[in-house]
Amino acid sequence: MLYRGVAGQWPAVRIDAPWPMLILGGLLVGYGTRLGSGCTSGHGVCGLARLSPRSLAAVATFMAFAMATVFLVRHGGLSQ
Repeated sequence: MLYRGVAGQWPAVRIDAPWPMLILGGLLVGYGTRLGSGCTSGHGVCGLARLSPRSLAAVATFMAFAMATVFLVRHGGLSQ
């Protein structure tokens, strides 16, 4: 709403991924949430604030895989 008020229009949304990839991504996110006993933001914000060892392990795992994914996409030739 703030963007529309300043720019006078909604930002253009463009998704370049094919539908099967989007569906697979959604299923993997749901599976990971179930496997990790919570979502990334829940572990990162609430779990770490409570000093939960499970949340610390989960956030460390999320971050490690996120960094590895960015590295592979940028340097490993996995980009489209």
